[in-house]
Amino acid sequence: MRLYKYIMISCAGVIMLASCSKKFIDEVKPSDGSLSENIIFGSRAGVDNALTGVYYLMRNYATGQQNMYGIKTIQFNFDMRANDLVANPSNWWLYENNWSDNTYGRIATASRNLQIWNLFYKVINNANAIIKNVPGVPGISSAVQDTLIAEARALRGYAYFYLARVYQFTYAKDPNAAGVPIYTVPANGSSTGNARSSLKDVYALITSDLEFAASKLGTARVDKYRVNKNVVQGMLAEVYQEMAMSDNTLWAKALSNAQAARSGFSLMSASDYKSGFNSVTNGEWMWGLQFNSSQSLSYASFFGYIEPTNTPNTSFKARYNCIYVNSSFVSLFASTDVRSQSLIAATGQSSSTPWKLWVTTKFQDNATQSGDYVMMRAAEMYLIEAEAQAQSNQLELAKDALYVLQKQRDPSAVRSTAATKDLLIAEILKERRKELYAEGGWPYFDLKRYQLPLVRDGNQWSLLNIPATDNRWRWQIPQSEMDANKALTTADQNPL
Repeated sequence: MRLYKYIMISCAGVIMLASCSKKFIDEVKPSDGSLSENIIFGSRAGVDNALTGVYYLMRNYATGQQNMYGIKTIQFNFDMRANDLVANPSNWWLYENNWSDNTYGRIATASRNLQIWNLFYKVINNANAIIKNVPGVPGISSAVQDTLIAEARALRGYAYFYLARVYQFTYAKDPNAAGVPIYTVPANGSSTGNARSSLKDVYALITSDLEFAASKLGTARVDKYRVNKNVVQGMLAEVYQEMAMSDNTLWAKALSNAQAARSGFSLMSASDYKSGFNSVTNGEWMWGLQFNSSQSLSYASFFGYIEPTNTPNTSFKARYNCIYVNSSFVSLFASTDVRSQSLIAATGQSSSTPWKLWVTTKFQDNATQSGDYVMMRAAEMYLIEAEAQAQSNQLELAKDALYVLQKQRDPSAVRSTAATKDLLIAEILKERRKELYAEGGWPYFDLKRYQLPLVRDGNQWSLLNIPATDNRWRWQIPQSEMDANKALTTADQNPL
């Protein structure tokens, strides 16, 4: 198995990158990377450190390290490709906003593309090293081994889910279409690479990994950055939501997992919603990645781009703050909706900057510029529940689930009166946009999942109209992978 050289590395190298101290918010130790496989897998603590290292990869911004800018950058890339956010056309994120086929795009030579492939295959390879080596760790019971392997398999399944959705059209379009290469063992010096597996096979691995993890993990965990049973059930809800577009019977699994996942996580209050979406202490957050002040990403931070006022850290102004909100999106909110209070008029409006009308204060890093990243919330689970009920023709139950969220956000909300399944699903998808914007690229992936075109409106400066069948919805395999992986030929590349 010879993998793309920047992504798949030897097991010892995997551990070197993955190993960090027990507390997630600490720095990687030792700083010289002088760890060996024997040390890392010599104890339960070593395995925990290896797992923590996988989360570190997902969270970290590492300048010069093979385009490793963390998962939030990847998610935000897809948010900018939908319709609700607008980039300053002379600042960062303009190319993602405009779907440009350059270094920030989907083409084989793009660094943004490389970042996505790189990050998730590193997660997969590190998870594979953990899965392989845990059975040989001395002094831990088979039950503890199962939980450690389960967590690694959950992370592997999550990574493959992202890759499958990026590098091919949606599962429902053609389950037999070429997905991504599958690897279930860690790379070594003789690895040469695998061919692209079908989406059907990739999703079979994803569901197998996540179902195993859900059966072995409990709700207890050392911290909110670690996945537990609830988070895995949330992942399963997302995966079955994708697959159910092809197989309607799977909506039942999306529903049951969404309901189970949100158990113990209440929808946040209005005051918590306005607090800045910056802390895993928020009771609705099911999963989040933490930072401390010494790890602030400053300019490169998600907050550094989307936060328009630097609130509450008003003393620090030298940041990009270059993301705006589409006027058509703002018009979706009632004035009594707490979410509308985070959409405020932009400063410096003029006829020469028609895209500069609205900004959002939904996300505010704290006084030390160390806001946490939200990864999963209970609100999403209510929305999956509502969609699954609607898709199963249980319209009144769907309206009930949707109304729970709507009423929490807007005390004047009225329960849906949609007369048909299609109208209700359209309302649910609109509510997903309103609730989940800038959190995970959900509007982009919803368009792709429903095989709908992107039709820009409002005050977007890039008024795109991209049909659902356009090849730009599927990203090309990075050229470095095409060159290094001997199992791939030019015929395996996604077309421009």
